[in-house]
Amino acid sequence: MIPLENLVNAALKLVTEKLAPDSRNICEFTDDKNVSVKLDQVMTAMLSYVRGCGGDDGQRYVTSAILACSGVENVVEALEALGTTWLTHFLFIFKTGNSHRNQDDKRLSESELATPTLEQTASHHRKKSFADDVEKRDGYKCVVTGFISDDHPRLLQLKQPGYTLESSHILCRALGNLKGGLTSQSIKSALITFDILLNFTGLLVKNLEELSDLIDHPTNGMLLEYNAHDGFDRFKWYLQKTDKDDVYDLKKLKLLPLPDNFRVSFEDHSNDFQSNTKKRERSVDLPNPHYFAIHAAIAQVLHYTKAGQFLDGLLIGYQDEDVQSFSELEAVREKKLLLEAVTEAFQSVKS
Repeated sequence: MIPLENLVNAALKLVTEKLAPDSRNICEFTDDKNVSVKLDQVMTAMLSYVRGCGGDDGQRYVTSAILACSGVENVVEALEALGTTWLTHFLFIFKTGNSHRNQDDKRLSESELATPTLEQTASHHRKKSFADDVEKRDGYKCVVTGFISDDHPRLLQLKQPGYTLESSHILCRALGNLKGGLTSQSIKSALITFDILLNFTGLLVKNLEELSDLIDHPTNGMLLEYNAHDGFDRFKWYLQKTDKDDVYDLKKLKLLPLPDNFRVSFEDHSNDFQSNTKKRERSVDLPNPHYFAIHAAIAQVLHYTKAGQFLDGLLIGYQDEDVQSFSELEAVREKKLLLEAVTEAFQSVKS
């Protein structure tokens, strides 16, 4: 068997020599020439950072996918298609899902409120259980800032101000909504995303339903103050595992009001607030280190390739749209352009 290191070097050489010098290496989806990303940088970054979450198997997947392009007639075209797929069907989902408030605060229609489906009811209970479990486990305290939740059962005795804290997802909620599409295009897009996700990260889930359940499990959560939550969702910082169990170094990718060498630790506080007469509650599982590793790998790929900045630019003007995949964004963009064209034609006729 060829050593993995040799395969990685061959993949890097292929991308550097074939794709990087070609004009098709520049990916642009908008009219703004300043909003672009280089596909060779995306591909090499995925090669570099996949080991942190997917190990050897993940790196072998990325390497094999790149090297497979050398076996087709038009190598550059194949590399361009692969890089574009990773950008639009994998990295995109982490950026479209970074607004946790858009994901969690959606209001049901009047008909849905009157007759909620079993799936809607189950989803509501799952989210509430997730929020309650994470809040209790983390001791009603932001794990980064130390701010106390205004839900703290002993807030009056503490004589400290209470803050609105949020039970935050480590892996974004958009991943749990992959199975939500009903069109053939959205289903196809979801399956492509799911396949890349499993191969890149090594997540041990068998189908989209298991992935959805995983997202709202307390192992995928931590309690954060609003700004800390927003920064984490936008990949401005990530947590890196240390040699101590459940202790992480906070790594900053943007300027943040936090000291260097800052560490975050987790322990289960769910029974710290029980009276002696009360029965002890069940323990709540701590965050899964693998999920932090996945978030860290994605954060670094998005940051060092400027793919995050590119995707943010692509989503400007569509923050209020219910977009869960790149194909859905394209459909919304086309509809908007058509409406603008019709409006312009109508106004020209009037004048």
